[in-house]
Amino acid sequence: MQGGCALQENWTGAGGVSGTSLNLDDNDRKRWHQTWVDNSGGLLQRDGGIVDGAMVLRGESIAADASSKTTLQRIAWMPQSDGRVRQLWESSADSGKTWSVVFDGMY
Repeated sequence: MQGGCALQENWTGAGGVSGTSLNLDDNDRKRWHQTWVDNSGGLLQRDGGIVDGAMVLRGESIAADASSKTTLQRIAWMPQSDGRVRQLWESSADSGKTWSVVFDGMY
């Protein structure tokens, strides 16, 4: 899409949540950017690039409740030797000291 500078993904989760992400090569800032939205009003924005052969994007999400607590988000796409790609999405509520898996899948 857009001359190879962007990739749009539409997805549906097992729990009925669906969404769209737009991934683009931000040439001005020399990094990749992802804006991710879902049908519950969720928004995630991540930035990054290639790290040790994987595409890694990081960002923050803010709690929807009155606490406004920030959670770190990290997602990585890792090529596998059989041609598949592993997607690992993790979050951290303690400034990156520990990480919990949100999604771990193969494409």
